[in-house]
Amino acid sequence: MSTNHNEGLVKRRGLTTTELNEIEHLARLCNQHDGLDLKLNWNVLRSRPHNQLNDFLYYADGQLVGFLALFSFNSQEGEISGMVHPDYRRRGIFNSLFDAARQECHHRGLPTMLLIVEQASPAGQAFAQHLQTTYDHSEYKMILQEPRLPNTPSPRLLFRPARPQDTHILAHITAQAFHMPEREVNWYTEKVMTEPDRFYFVGDLEGTVIGKIDVSLSEKEAIIFGFAVLPAYQGQGYGRQILAQTIQQIRAKGQQLIWLEVATENRQALSLYQSCGFKETGSYDYYRLQLT
Repeated sequence: MSTNHNEGLVKRRGLTTTELNEIEHLARLCNQHDGLDLKLNWNVLRSRPHNQLNDFLYYADGQLVGFLALFSFNSQEGEISGMVHPDYRRRGIFNSLFDAARQECHHRGLPTMLLIVEQASPAGQAFAQHLQTTYDHSEYKMILQEPRLPNTPSPRLLFRPARPQDTHILAHITAQAFHMPEREVNWYTEKVMTEPDRFYFVGDLEGTVIGKIDVSLSEKEAIIFGFAVLPAYQGQGYGRQILAQTIQQIRAKGQQLIWLEVATENRQALSLYQSCGFKETGSYDYYRLQLT
């Protein structure tokens, strides 16, 4: 039960510890009721900037009963994911949350929205279809179950923490791998790279950084993301070596749950993760809604 006296829709720039706890409680309740694993990007939620409107909460009867998060990783789209308490559904709460997020996307000039919907969620799938969205792509959530790591890493490849002077190459590799304008990859800063719950590693091949991988840690889990190797160096075992050594670093810090996400059509990456012991545990569909 919340001590928050707000009722109805609340818009937030950054989230308090109390609000994060309320969201976590609501997510746990919804997941248990629906048998789902909602994608809420917890590593991002816990470090929201306070200068931008990203989170929409809905209170009723003194408690948080609805939440929708907006994530904008580039200038072309806003990703959204949300939930409503099982006892408060069919009351227009999610529509209110969605309309508020859509207005914010319009305000930012984002041309499209991406709705993240778990494949096993009939209500989420129906909402996306009702909006006349178009299917964009799907991702697997994969959890490391039985690590299978190579025993003989290439001595030519140096695996090391990223340094502040690596920010440009980190942005370059990310832009190449994820088909983004390099100017929009603006999150690798010296400040971010010194945060205690974030780790950035690179693969350095005889003086040339050819790959990178990012890790977000919490008390309960470690999330691997932003993993990429420059196209000219793919297919030579370097990616598997970077991934394996990252797993070793995470396990040395005591984290037992390690997971990541991968596009279902990326067969090369999927095969790599499976070969290292990751297994698919959930699937998410992304639906695109044109705003302009």
